[in-house]
Amino acid sequence: MTSARCRRPSGSWAWVVIAVPVLALTGCQSRAAQADPIEAGLGQLFVLPGGQEVTIRGADLRLRFTGVLEDSRCPTEVECFWTGQARIAVDAEQRQGVPTSVEFNTNPAPGQSKLTNEVGDYTVELKSLDPYPKTPDDSPALTDYSAMLLVQTTD
Repeated sequence: MTSARCRRPSGSWAWVVIAVPVLALTGCQSRAAQADPIEAGLGQLFVLPGGQEVTIRGADLRLRFTGVLEDSRCPTEVECFWTGQARIAVDAEQRQGVPTSVEFNTNPAPGQSKLTNEVGDYTVELKSLDPYPKTPDDSPALTDYSAMLLVQTTD
């Protein structure tokens, strides 16, 4: 009569069985998440998430949403006497040159709003900025923001 015998893996094999999956998971977790490259055309509305870059086809222009300088817009869960403003910074680079920082300001007061900037032969326009703060203490991270932009040739 034959009997089935269970054998424990030897010490070195046990470590391999444990170490390989752990190393594989560690390797996956240590890599930063890379977003898909964003491309947009002239005259096309597009959303640029905070911290990301877009290439404008046919314009040799790249834009990177680099910062939220201020966001004092009225939070959605509060009643305000002033709508507030948001100011963002975008780096613009044309023809592999040195990036130039441009600022947008949503201030609704006359003469305070700066929703368009000229970058070389192009006009970059901020159409909207999301999200709105929910409470006065709400400070979303840059990566939580998204700017809707439009790039056109300067007339």
